Amino acid sequence: MAAGGRHAPPHPDQLVEDLETQQEKLIRTGTLTLDGTPIDYRERGDGPPLLLLPGGAGHAGVLDGLAAHLVDHYRVVAMSSRMASARPGTEHGDQHPKLYAEDTLGLIEALFDEPPTVFSFSASAITTLELLARHPDRLRLAVVHEPPVLGLLPDAGRHRDALEAARTAARTQGMDEAARLITETMTALEPGTDSPDLRHPGDWLDGYAETLPEPPTPELLELFSRLGELQPLFLEHVLVPFTTGEVDLAALGAAGPRLIPVAGIDSRGQLPYRAAAALATGLGLPLTEFPGGHLGPVERPAQFAGALRALLEGR
Repeated sequence: MAAGGRHAPPHPDQLVEDLETQQEKLIRTGTLTLDGTPIDYRERGDGPPLLLLPGGAGHAGVLDGLAAHLVDHYRVVAMSSRMASARPGTEHGDQHPKLYAEDTLGLIEALFDEPPTVFSFSASAITTLELLARHPDRLRLAVVHEPPVLGLLPDAGRHRDALEAARTAARTQGMDEAARLITETMTALEPGTDSPDLRHPGDWLDGYAETLPEPPTPELLELFSRLGELQPLFLEHVLVPFTTGEVDLAALGAAGPRLIPVAGIDSRGQLPYRAAAALATGLGLPLTEFPGGHLGPVERPAQFAGALRALLEGR
């Protein structure tokens, strides 16, 4: 403490160290071209490789909050999908998990010297299941949060019809009606038929009931406003092809402990949670619960990152 109760100025070396630390946390953006297709990514930090794959149409920016809480421990790369990376004027047909899995493999081979841990949620969790089934040696771990693999549910046909109705509504009645139907389908509470063992890594469950989702940052709100144009493409070309595809349980079973099914505690009874539970049961694996619901990685990034770190540190 200096005279007059004021702190002494920081040493120049400390200023340089602090600046370097801040620079390490800055997002470095890049684009890979894979077979003529641009794939955008966002990277920061240093350490063991951790690849993040976003849900929905697949814009990596929605995971900036989660990445910010992981950057001190991992080299974090968040990958956008080919749809979210597409340049203006690009024509889109139906998208498929196998193609997205090959995109992810291409990025892994281009950016990483060792197999990364992959965390993914929603539609991208289906991509990760496909990647793990086809190329298990290219992933260290696959943490899949609520992959909506409807084919594993006994009432799959009913849910497929509901999502087809949402796609039709987007074409004929507009996005508001389509969004209403999707929300109704995804969040309706129904009894589950699968009861896997539940795990809760870390201490986040203590006092969780008294917590609330984090307010979205201005940057996230601005991103959401820009992503509105991707929603019709998602409904038309991603939602049904991804959720109704086949799941290769035999190949995933052969991958052994590399696969970790995860679901949000606030999603219990909802369609994506029941699908994750069916996946865990079908493979004889526990189901790991994390904070939040289906959008937990976006809505509760600090709590979610803490649970993810506890999970990874225990492996």
